[in-house]
Amino acid sequence: MDYIVRDPEKYRGKRVVISGGGDSALDWTVFLADVASEVSLVHRRTSFRGHLDTVDKVHELAQNGKVKLITNAEVVDVHGQSELDRVTIKVKGAEDLSLECEYWLPLFGLTPTLGPIGDWGLEIEKNAIVVDNATDYRTNREGIYAIGDVNTYPGKLKLILCGFHEATIMVQSAFKRAFPDKKLSFKYTTVMGGVGSLE
Repeated sequence: MDYIVRDPEKYRGKRVVISGGGDSALDWTVFLADVASEVSLVHRRTSFRGHLDTVDKVHELAQNGKVKLITNAEVVDVHGQSELDRVTIKVKGAEDLSLECEYWLPLFGLTPTLGPIGDWGLEIEKNAIVVDNATDYRTNREGIYAIGDVNTYPGKLKLILCGFHEATIMVQSAFKRAFPDKKLSFKYTTVMGGVGSLE
C-alpha cells in the first residue's frame, strides 16, 4: 500500500488498484495505464471531483479496456501474507469483488480543517474563511486576511492560479497597513529583472 507515488517505475508490469475520485487518483490512473500491467480505479461515487479533461481520459481508457473503472464501490479489505496480493471491494447493490493486485494506492486527497484559526472569531462558511474579494481578501477581523484554499467568496475557484492572484492583491494591502508612509512601486518582471522597489 502506497499513499504517494514516488517512483512510477515501481509499478511497471504490476497490477495496481487506485482508490479515489480527485485529481491525484485520476492523474495517476491515466499515467500508470501505460506503465502497469493492469490498473483498476475504485471510486465510491459515479461522478468525479477532478478536472473534466482527466475524467474524460479515464472514461476513454476504461472504454478501450486499458483501465478497470469500478464506481459506487470502495476497498474494504486487503489480503496477503508478507506482501499484498488482493483487495476486497464492496460494490453498492452487488456482491463484494475480490481483485488481485500487487499495489493499492489510496489517493483520497486532503480534508482541510481550520484548527485553532477556527477560534479567532472569523466568519466561517462551510469550513472556509469568508473574505471580501471585491477589495483585498480581508476577513471580518481588522488586519487579518485569508488567501488560497482556506478562504471562500462568491465564485471561488480552488486553483493555485487563483491563490497567486489573491496573494498579489492581499500583499499590497498588507504592505500599506504595515508601512503607511512608504510607497510601493511595482515594475514589470521584464524591466530590470525586479518585481518592485521601495521608495
